[in-house]
Amino acid sequence: MSVLMETSILVYFLIFMASVFYSLKFQFGKESKDERGKGILNTSYAFAYPIIIFGWLFITLTDEYMNPFSLGDYKIAMLFLLSGTNIIHAIILFSLKKFF
Repeated sequence: MSVLMETSILVYFLIFMASVFYSLKFQFGKESKDERGKGILNTSYAFAYPIIIFGWLFITLTDEYMNPFSLGDYKIAMLFLLSGTNIIHAIILFSLKKFF
């Protein structure tokens, strides 16, 4: 594997871990207990949840009608779908916390 690919994987993993930490810190912190925090969480979930549904639909339709995936490709697609959704959830939390 090239150095660029290994670096990209490491950066993506670090971004994912930071997003998990930030999401959990916000969700279990005292800020999410009040009305503003609950509104921020609900809005963030409202944006992030459809990404899973439409992403899964896109992956399934691509697998069925365009290009059949191998098991490894399907696992990687699901990995990116779920981890990407978590990253987007954390970005929305961060932006709504700043501007809400």
